[in-house]
Amino acid sequence: MHNIDMTNGRANMAFAGSRKDIWHSLGQQMQPGMSIEEWARAAGLDWHVEKALAYADVPGHGMVGVKGARHVVRMDTGHPLGYVSDRYQPVQPSQMLDWFGQYIEVDDRFQLDVAGSLKQGEIIWATATYRDDLTVAGDRHQARLLMTTTFDGTGATINKGTMTRVVCNNTLNAALGADKQAVIKTRHNTKFDAKKVGEELATIASSFGAYKAIGDAMGRVHLAKEQISKFFKAMLDIPFDAKGDEISTRKMNQFQDLVEAYGATAHETDPGTAWCALNAVTRYIDHDRSTRAGKGDQTEARFLSSQFGSGAQMKDKAVSVLCEMSDIDLLKAVSAQTSSTDDVSAILKQPFVSSVIA
Repeated sequence: MHNIDMTNGRANMAFAGSRKDIWHSLGQQMQPGMSIEEWARAAGLDWHVEKALAYADVPGHGMVGVKGARHVVRMDTGHPLGYVSDRYQPVQPSQMLDWFGQYIEVDDRFQLDVAGSLKQGEIIWATATYRDDLTVAGDRHQARLLMTTTFDGTGATINKGTMTRVVCNNTLNAALGADKQAVIKTRHNTKFDAKKVGEELATIASSFGAYKAIGDAMGRVHLAKEQISKFFKAMLDIPFDAKGDEISTRKMNQFQDLVEAYGATAHETDPGTAWCALNAVTRYIDHDRSTRAGKGDQTEARFLSSQFGSGAQMKDKAVSVLCEMSDIDLLKAVSAQTSSTDDVSAILKQPFVSSVIA
């Protein structure tokens, strides 16, 4: 019924805060001061995985072992989570959550707020809210650290900063695509090095400042209607000079959805800006875009897409397209916003200042 892991007859997710803010009001509500071990049990992350030999059913020969291949198996249920090479090094769910807890303890501005798994354990994730207020282009935002790993062989362990525009829960990577160093990936064919990744996460924390600088600059860049239309067409790979009868019905419907998302966003922030146009795209992805959910829940399917799939890629593309539109010169506006350099990546090199006195 849900993309939330419902193994063993319960929603395997734990959360801090109000139940009304959680999908379907499911999961276990946590109280301040609870330990990481308690979070792991409540989130249903107290199981472990092992690699098992992979076999193929070959006609006339029976079950034959596949050289160099393994299945990743969830040992409490026996459910195969993925098909991988024998070099794959799985990260145990409790290990991931324990590491995340150790990291956020470095600074008391971070607070674990959600942990859980999706599908039947193929994807595990945890987030921590950032306590300090952040206003970008006049809009209040909630900054978070997001950590996720997969056991189905489709992705590495990923750690990144995300921003939620509070007024309508639109999400973007904190770095706004400006510096890929702000997304840390650990490949599964190497040993998970918590100390190394912990040091790299300081870059992610500094990306919150980068997000604000770039977002504020976008709020100062105004677009003509023709430029907004050009931006939306670029997002959908529609040729700028294409006539109506040359565009598929599907593409035309998507374009209209973006226009409607822009209209809704214009009521919440300064209309006619690059910031408004960008948030129209994030609104469309997070709330309006159709997904391949089958009989499942569209909200959860959009979450999967917006954080891990095609939706996340589309958000990165939106930032890139805006930055590459020569007729709006967004990068010049970013440079003026930072007042010191035209190298946008320099924003991301600002040191992370801990609120904890060593």
